[in-house]
Amino acid sequence: MAALAGTAGPVNAVLKLCRAGIWALLILCILSLMGGFLGALHPLGDSLAVFRVPFAGLAMICAFILRRDARAALLGAVATGVMLVNWLNHSPTAENPTAQHLTLYQKNMLWRNDGNESLMEAIRTSGADIVTLEEISRENMPILGDLRTDYPVQQFCPFRRVGGVAVLARGVTATNRLACAEDLGLAAMEVEGPTGRFWVAALHLPWPWPHEQAEHVDRVVKRLETLDGPVILAGDFNAVGWSTAVAQIGAAGRMARVGPYAATFDLPPLDYPIGIDHVLAPGGKGEIEIQPKLASDHHGVLAHLPWPDAPQ
Repeated sequence: MAALAGTAGPVNAVLKLCRAGIWALLILCILSLMGGFLGALHPLGDSLAVFRVPFAGLAMICAFILRRDARAALLGAVATGVMLVNWLNHSPTAENPTAQHLTLYQKNMLWRNDGNESLMEAIRTSGADIVTLEEISRENMPILGDLRTDYPVQQFCPFRRVGGVAVLARGVTATNRLACAEDLGLAAMEVEGPTGRFWVAALHLPWPWPHEQAEHVDRVVKRLETLDGPVILAGDFNAVGWSTAVAQIGAAGRMARVGPYAATFDLPPLDYPIGIDHVLAPGGKGEIEIQPKLASDHHGVLAHLPWPDAPQ
């Protein structure tokens, strides 16, 4: 009995240490979770927002372990609430596109990818009316010429060593083009479709903080605010669907993100799946289908959208 009593002290000390560690992890997860909603105050918020789901999940696990403590239960309820709201805001809607719709194929090609044949086949098979491409480098630049017969209306803008961006279209006439801005990663042109004129654009943003995504978002917003009429924009945002970056760009172009949140990229080193390739359209109307990666590190996104209504 004396021996058992002698071991109780060290065991209790270890248990207390473990409990303190779990409490620290729970508080850190909650703070990180809340910080992910503050992207409008500091770009770090959008970086934290990338991991909103694992932060909430880990917080719920910690709260369950500490469930006898009312304070832990309350924090667990907060994390559960965030997960529920996130799911409700980014789950599929019942609304389907109208009978007459346009199809858009969005793809980050990967700058070092020279496997153009499989991508061209996928684009042609999709029947896309509009194609948005990112990371168009010296290696894969020939795809623009190869697709010109199918997509004669094109706008390309260079963007860093990683490659430029382009928007391609068929069955429409280009009526205006937004001049390329240095180091912006935005290509846009106004086209005349069956329902009137509207803008189509391709976008590639840098990664969020500590990279310079916030600065680029500010510049993109200013350019989008100068465009008259409806806008459809797709690209690699390097930001999740609930980020401030996506919200700001959508508001500037009078757009909303189309479809449910879906993973399009596996973040190294653990290949954590995140959704950073988005299609934005007026009212967020339409639906999306995730496409194969092919020779890229990003999945493609195929969107079916109503043709934008021309402004009255």
